[in-house]
Amino acid sequence: MQSAKQVLSIVLVLLMSSTTMFAQQALSNWSNVENLKPGTKIVVRTKNGREFVGTKRQSTDDTLFMEARFPVQGVRTISLSKDEIQEVRKNKSTFFYPLLGLAIGIGVGVAIGSTADHPGTDDPNLGKILGGVLGGGIGLTAGEGISRRPKTKQIYVAP
Repeated sequence: MQSAKQVLSIVLVLLMSSTTMFAQQALSNWSNVENLKPGTKIVVRTKNGREFVGTKRQSTDDTLFMEARFPVQGVRTISLSKDEIQEVRKNKSTFFYPLLGLAIGIGVGVAIGSTADHPGTDDPNLGKILGGVLGGGIGLTAGEGISRRPKTKQIYVAP
C-alpha cells in the first residue's frame, strides 16, 4: 500500500512538472505574435527597456509592425524586429466586470424591491422595477470601476 502511494505521488509530480514546462515553452513561440489579429491592442517592451503601447498592424517571421502613439509625433507605424523585442502583452477584454455587476445589481435590486411591494396598490410590481433599475445602475457603475484597471496577458517572451 505504501509503495502504491509513492508511485502515485511520483506520477503526479511528473505530470504537473511537464505541464509547467510546456506552458513556459509556449510563451517563447513567435507564432503567438503572428496569430494575433490586426487591430489587437498590444504592449511591447524592448530589450533596452522602451515600452510601446498601440495596435498590431502586421507581423512577419522576424518583424512586428504596430501603430503606436508618441507625445510629439502623434500616431506612427513602427517596425520592431524579433531580436529587439523582450515581451509582448495583449490587453484583455474589460466588458466582463460591468456585465457581472449589472446582473448582480439587478438581482439584488429586485430582491430588495420586492420587500417594498404592496399587492393591493395600483402598481403592485413598482418596487421590483425600481429596485432592479437602481441596483442595475449601481452594479454597472461598480463593475465599470473594477474594469478600469489595465489588464494584460503575456503573449510572447524572448527566449
